[in-house]
Amino acid sequence: MISYRTLTFYKVRFFVNLIQKAVCEKYVIGAIDADNLIMSSAKKGPGFKEYHSIMIGFERMFNWMESFAKILRIDVYLPPSRCIDNPMWNNLWEKCRKEFFLNYVYCPKKKPKSLWEKKDNVDAHLIEKTEEIAKNYNGKFHYFCLASGDRDYSPLLWQLKREADVEIAFAIGSESSFSKTYRQTGIVARHPINNEELVHYFSTRKDI
Repeated sequence: MISYRTLTFYKVRFFVNLIQKAVCEKYVIGAIDADNLIMSSAKKGPGFKEYHSIMIGFERMFNWMESFAKILRIDVYLPPSRCIDNPMWNNLWEKCRKEFFLNYVYCPKKKPKSLWEKKDNVDAHLIEKTEEIAKNYNGKFHYFCLASGDRDYSPLLWQLKREADVEIAFAIGSESSFSKTYRQTGIVARHPINNEELVHYFSTRKDI
């Protein structure tokens, strides 16, 4: 007679194999608007360092991405103010660059092309760089994960769906930071295992 422990082992193994099969040969590319993501998540206050860890927040997000596809590369877009002698970003780079194929993209100020263009340098760099990456990895990735809920990225995401035929996932700091446009237009993909929305809520709390 099969013991309960043995039965539990086979159940776990079955679901692990199921997940591996679902994500097999599926790859994801991530783009993180660092300021947007962190500023829209939990705000700093008394006890922040004791109960929160931005490092844990990023690791949790990367592990979530691996639940539906293999990570091909993740690009973190940082304004110059975040890049100067900041130990948190240095630690994240040292800890995650090899395991999660992490790249930093520094975003110096760009002169607007017109009077109507938004003066958001991270947005401009992320859009331009992602278009370049998509061309270089054409046909090699199946998901694109945007770590931002900013509506300004909508044209880029539809371009990726149309030209690269990829599914779109999101990581956001809060529900209020997630543009309603994305759900209304049906661009949000579904998880291949549980069919839930591919929307991850970036959390820095240590006790989750």
